[in-house]
This record gives sequence, C-alpha cells and structure tokens, in this order.
Amino acid sequence: MYAKLGSIEDINIAMILGHVQCGQGQKALQLFRQMQQEGVQPNFITFLGVLKACASIVALEEGRCVHQRIIQSGLESNVFLRSALVDMYAKCGRIEDACRVFNKMPFQNVVTWTAMPLKRAGCVHQQIIQTGLKSNVFVGITLMDMYAKCGSIEDAWGLFNNMPY
Repeated sequence: MYAKLGSIEDINIAMILGHVQCGQGQKALQLFRQMQQEGVQPNFITFLGVLKACASIVALEEGRCVHQRIIQSGLESNVFLRSALVDMYAKCGRIEDACRVFNKMPFQNVVTWTAMPLKRAGCVHQQIIQTGLKSNVFVGITLMDMYAKCGSIEDAWGLFNNMPY
C-alpha cells in the first residue's frame, strides 16, 4: 500500500515496527541505520520503534544515540518517547539515566512507573534474601504482588511455586 502511494519513509517505518514486533530488534536497528544513511528524517513513531528495538536487545549505546537524535529533532517533550526512553534505559540496566528522564516528565504514566518499580523490585527482593526473610509467607505474598503489579508474571509465579505453603 505504501509503495503504491509512493511513501518510502512509511514503508521503512512499517518495516522497523514489524521487526520489533517479531522480536527482531537487530534488523530493526539495521533498517534505522539505512534510513539515516539515505537522509530520511525519522518521526516520533520511528523513534518509538527504534527505542523498543534497543530495549529488546539491550543496545544501550545505540539507544543513547537515538536519545540524542530525539533531542535534536525537538521531540524530547513527547510523553510517548519519554516513556520509551525510561523503558529502554531501565531494560539496559541504566537506572540513573531512566530516573533522569523519568524525573523530567511533567507527569508519569503506567508505562514509566512499571519500568522503574520492576528494577527496584529486584533490589528489594535481594535485600529480603540477604536479611533472611525469604521464608516468611507474608513477605513472599507481598513480593508476589509487587512483581505482578510490575508486569513480571514469571517472577511472581516463581515465588508462588517456591513458597513453603
């Protein structure tokens, strides 16, 4: 459809989003690089797809470059891009950078809060293990609830399966 309409940029955007959706983050980044070489200006949808690709394959340096491009494009105030940036930095293990973007947001949404608590949840879980409270059923239920609310059903399920009773 895009080819018939002569919209090559839209074909590239659709291909990037398709690769991300199919779990092919590396291919999505390759298409983005190709777009840049051809001088195609990305829009906020392209940036969203590329940030998701970076998060999925933990491509921190590429994600930082994309962040700079977003700033240069004047799109940094876009709430969807900010949420994607928080998610990308958090998934790449850069909580400080995620916090910096998060704190600059005029308001936070479910996506940004979920990206931040999940990383903190792992830290809390480690502290519970170190203090020997791991076998306490009430603590276990609270941890399960925390992981479930952060969207990490696997972690919540793992805790449930390992509870003493």
